[in-house]
Amino acid sequence: MIFMAEEKIFTIPLRKAYRTVARNARARKAIDIIRAYLQRHMKCENVKIGFSINNSVWARGIQKPPRKIRIHAKLDSNAVLAELVGVDIKTLTAEEAKEKAKKKEGKKEKIKEERKERKKQTIQEEIKEESGKPEAPTKPEISEPLKE
Repeated sequence: MIFMAEEKIFTIPLRKAYRTVARNARARKAIDIIRAYLQRHMKCENVKIGFSINNSVWARGIQKPPRKIRIHAKLDSNAVLAELVGVDIKTLTAEEAKEKAKKKEGKKEKIKEERKERKKQTIQEEIKEESGKPEAPTKPEISEPLKE
């Protein structure tokens, strides 16, 4: 069976972002509403929201997202990709996906090495403290009384 990419254009109302949450959570709620709407209508759990949608929702700040938004959604084999109407939807090629995974793995290795180094440093500091504990700092003595 050949899988054809399904494409649709939606106008998503975001009024619930204004009614149901506090002012300082409206833009985050709007993104959640967009994601839930696409999951429901495209029947796919994995939704990738594009850069243009994110910018348009956050353009006026966290308190004032748009009241509605027009989105072009494309159902790929394993995910829904969404952008604003008029913006091209970019899909990752197999080579780009491999490069991205390789880069992510390299970052994980780097983080592991940094954690090991920090752990060694803390162990060495504990050994130094146990071997020769420095005296606790004392209050400096006042030579002259304070003048009022």
